[in-house]
Amino acid sequence: MTQEAGRTLSNEEIKQELYKEIELKLDISVKGINIDREELKKLDIKAGPDLPGNRSGVLPPWNFVNSRIPDDRIGGGGFGQDYIDPLYGLEVEDGKPYIYKYGRNKTKIGEVEFKERKRPEILNRLTSDGVPFYSIASINDAGQVHVNYSQICVLKDKGEDCYFCNYGVRNAIVKNPKQVGEVFSELYLAGVGKHLNLTSGFMQERRELEYYLDVAEEIRKRTGLKEFRGTAVIGAPVDLSQIEKYKEAGFFSVRMNIEIWDKYIWRAICPGKHNHCGGWENWVKALERAVEVFGKGKVASNIVGGIESKKTILEGIEYEVSRGIVGSASTWRPVKDSFLEGHRTPETYWHLDLQKKIAAEYKKYGFTYADLHNVSPSAGLAVDIFHVEEEAFENGKLIPWRYPEAVKA
Repeated sequence: MTQEAGRTLSNEEIKQELYKEIELKLDISVKGINIDREELKKLDIKAGPDLPGNRSGVLPPWNFVNSRIPDDRIGGGGFGQDYIDPLYGLEVEDGKPYIYKYGRNKTKIGEVEFKERKRPEILNRLTSDGVPFYSIASINDAGQVHVNYSQICVLKDKGEDCYFCNYGVRNAIVKNPKQVGEVFSELYLAGVGKHLNLTSGFMQERRELEYYLDVAEEIRKRTGLKEFRGTAVIGAPVDLSQIEKYKEAGFFSVRMNIEIWDKYIWRAICPGKHNHCGGWENWVKALERAVEVFGKGKVASNIVGGIESKKTILEGIEYEVSRGIVGSASTWRPVKDSFLEGHRTPETYWHLDLQKKIAAEYKKYGFTYADLHNVSPSAGLAVDIFHVEEEAFENGKLIPWRYPEAVKA
């Protein structure tokens, strides 16, 4: 029970309020927010290239004032240049930012607040070869250390990149394994880095295994850990025996995003994955083998939600979840410079219904909230819905996830 406006709210009432907020934020993410630069000049917002991972003109994370969802996993989206005809807009009144919904009638949705990106002091340190930590990794409030070790994806050079993706950048700098291992180890030993998410595109000659093993060796050497809480985000190997090598190296979990469940659509939308990962059947076998090696809740795979039918997506999710795989579906929004630029994603109600059904699968097959965070990043919006259904509230708000404290060897 929660006291509000002089009366006590039941858990069921809190759930309904949370679902309203989830649906609103999802709609904003799908439909987009128009940014008027003249309006932004009225606010004191620190946005631009002065902070790591913040492109010029990109606003910091945001949330509604008095939001029941304390973190910014759902908020923070929707601003950008990719929306052709955004439905929402931001306007400043008396020095405060508000989101409006446009259309037949203009409606004030609510006041928002921006979260200043504060760089932890430890990220200002330099690696042994003189590179700032913040240029190697970022870290969120939960303790997740995110490292994208390269923007290179050779599938783009081959003309075989996934149709929904604009990831690959030619001539991008690769962060070397020693730098990555050193930065995560220092963050871990300082007690602020709890979980490493290590990812990139496809490397030349499928050499990602070699890279990941070198990173793991550096972490083990510096921390003394035999296993560290880290997720290796990889493509399915053709040689399935490679999966054991990630486990032996010390990684806690592994993610292999299949992207599309319908095998025929998969071949058309993900030609590079089809040509270089042994085909759809091999990808599914790799996921099953990974569960045998890592265990339930330590293997994940995402489907891009909105390209194929909901029926097919849910068939894939149940197949995965019933075998101990954290299956998820992202909310697809066509992005600039992808082959599907200019296409349209399904309506918000379609995406929300899909996420609710995925959350129900987690409950059906006995997953816990911690299970859903074993693989970084988590399964997304369905996890928040799962959390709502578990009634994990405190003072009428969802309790934010925090990774377990780092345990020094």
